[in-house]
Amino acid sequence: MGDVFMLQWKRLLKHPMLVVMFLGLTILFVYFMGGTQVNSSVNVPVYTESLTKEELSIWVDRLNKDDSIIFEATDYKTVEEEIRMNEIGYAMEIDKETYRFLIGREDERLPVVEQHVDQIVRENIRLEEVRDSFPESKIEIQEFLTVDKTHQVEDIGTMDQFQLSILIGMTFYFTVYTILYLQINLVEEKRMGTWNRLIFSPLSKTQIYLGHLSHYFSVGLGQVLLAFFILTKLLDIDLGTNYLSMAAVTLAFIFAIVSLGMLVSALVPSPQSLQVVIPIVATSMAMLGGAFWPIDIVSNQFLLFIAELMPIRHGLNGMIDAIYLGLPISEILQPIGILLLMGILFMGIGINLMERMSKA
Repeated sequence: MGDVFMLQWKRLLKHPMLVVMFLGLTILFVYFMGGTQVNSSVNVPVYTESLTKEELSIWVDRLNKDDSIIFEATDYKTVEEEIRMNEIGYAMEIDKETYRFLIGREDERLPVVEQHVDQIVRENIRLEEVRDSFPESKIEIQEFLTVDKTHQVEDIGTMDQFQLSILIGMTFYFTVYTILYLQINLVEEKRMGTWNRLIFSPLSKTQIYLGHLSHYFSVGLGQVLLAFFILTKLLDIDLGTNYLSMAAVTLAFIFAIVSLGMLVSALVPSPQSLQVVIPIVATSMAMLGGAFWPIDIVSNQFLLFIAELMPIRHGLNGMIDAIYLGLPISEILQPIGILLLMGILFMGIGINLMERMSKA
């Protein structure tokens, strides 16, 4: 096993561009898709068609109570042009007692913004009603209860769920590419006869398979760890300290992908065919599994069912629960168990098919 493992590493070190390329693509995609939004506030353009500039300014001051949501006064023409050019996802129109959102595209932060606005507007309406009932009295809002945040769980990261989905999704997506492309060597060895020569060596088939699979596993794990390390330093991202849960999900996901690669390699007749199949498998799995966009925006029940069959879906869920919610392993056993089950099924079927093809 050790000799086969080291042989695969020597082959990779002679031609490392595959891993370097996909690692670079991971950093590039995360930087441009999610990096600019790391640790940033939510900016909401606000316009009106009925209020004066002074009244709009008063409303903006009222809404800017939360530092994480910044409301900026603007006009309708500017908002319309920015939405049309896809520069912003939405804007808010405010009237004296009502508001509405002009939406250009779906945004997972909109419900949070809407909840904040609704609270401020309702509070102002109630205040005006009280003032109308008691015109001679001076009515002001006083805080009777304040909450001071004195402790924060250290193992929870500071990123929001969207940023985590981009970071983890792109990292896992390109790791799938790396692992599957490396397994082309296995198909090539079977086609060229190198595999048969290994069979006649003192090594058993189990040792040969373990040597190959442990190599793919270690390369995939190394790429994930290196991508996380570089991105946390480059983009000043905090993933928290819940390392045990993150490690468990990552290991289970890589095991599932290595096993999936064995199954795909067994089903494809030649290395050239495998090169065609890999992008289809990896990209479709990432699209359906939520690596490119939040799965919450999908309403089709059939697509949601298919998403549950994608390893990357459960890898994302497990990592978000581990980082964003800081859950221990005992509370994320479901995604880990599903990934392990997928890996066992893929591995068993894949090796069985490979052995049948070798005998044929």
